Amino acid sequence: MRFPKTAALAVAFLTALAACTTPPPPRLNLPEIGFAQSGPLIFAAGSVETVNEFRSSFASPYIEHMLPQPPARVAERWARDRVQLDNSQPNSVRVVIKDASVIEQDIAKTPGLRGQFTNDQVSRFEVSLGLVVEVRDARGFKLGEASASAKRSGTLAEKATLNDRDMLIYNLIKDASADVDRGLDQSIRQYLPLYVR
Repeated sequence: MRFPKTAALAVAFLTALAACTTPPPPRLNLPEIGFAQSGPLIFAAGSVETVNEFRSSFASPYIEHMLPQPPARVAERWARDRVQLDNSQPNSVRVVIKDASVIEQDIAKTPGLRGQFTNDQVSRFEVSLGLVVEVRDARGFKLGEASASAKRSGTLAEKATLNDRDMLIYNLIKDASADVDRGLDQSIRQYLPLYVR
């Protein structure tokens, strides 16, 4: 009689141990954020360069340096996807990344007994992206510029998974990038009409 009881305890122990060691779900493999669908901006120029003037502090609350697709890399992709040259003028196009930050901040939980039964929002994320597009002549003098910037923010609940966090940050970067893409398209056509078609 003791053996089945011991066996049952062993099975229960092994089951509990297996539950504790169950690996987490695989992390999301999210697609690259791109802009080819917006079509090319064809500049009367012969060269293009992207300059990243944003400098991450590599310290809390900034987290952009820990992301698989930081906003600065997405901004560089914007330049590759959208800026094309017709080589009709000795001008150059300069895409300057002014801001490409992602901030994570804690949100205070509901205190006391009520907090034990509340699925609070515990983290707030804010993505900021700002770009300037300049056209310069052969001597390096600026002929004109256009700019756009955007901010997107969202919160995460305490019961959210790592994949929920990844998806939230990804969507914030994607949405902010789309805002900047639309803003730059409009600004370039307004302020640089002599140099783009």
